[in-house]
Amino acid sequence: MSSLPVKPMSSASAWLVLVGLLFATAYTIYWPLNDFRNRQLQSISNLNQLISKKLHILSTSEEISSGLMAVKKEIKRSGLVIISSPTIAINQFQSTVRQISKTHNLALTQMQILKPKERGNLSQLLISVDGFSSLTQLHDFLVDIENNKPLIKITNANIVPIGDYKGIRKLNFNFELTMLNGTTQ
Repeated sequence: MSSLPVKPMSSASAWLVLVGLLFATAYTIYWPLNDFRNRQLQSISNLNQLISKKLHILSTSEEISSGLMAVKKEIKRSGLVIISSPTIAINQFQSTVRQISKTHNLALTQMQILKPKERGNLSQLLISVDGFSSLTQLHDFLVDIENNKPLIKITNANIVPIGDYKGIRKLNFNFELTMLNGTTQ
């Protein structure tokens, strides 16, 4: 075999080949790995943001839950809302109205249970009441209803004077009474 003469490479060519090899290595290995690393760092950053948002939502949820529990305790403590089944609540409502009207000598001619309205976890119980009384009796009745617990509210009131009896003005009244009822839990 004949041997070919080997000529040493010039230093400029050697540097050019070395730079070319480094560039090819960087192009095939370093830049894709660096790009992959940057995507992973971005993914971790996005994941950290999601985690912090979820932790914020959880802390807000806990605050809402504790606030809701405090409100439920306050409702039970205050007695402004009856917490019982609808039939027991409407019976208690009617009984309370009858008792207050009897205390103030109101002559009730009609008491009608109206369809309750749902208000989230609460239901609004409604009773329509018709009757006769004097002005002072009706005033005392309304004051007693206003200060009653559970809270009873008067809506759609119609009061008509119908004459005098022994110097006392007689009134015919019709109004709706409303009260909130909660569910037992």
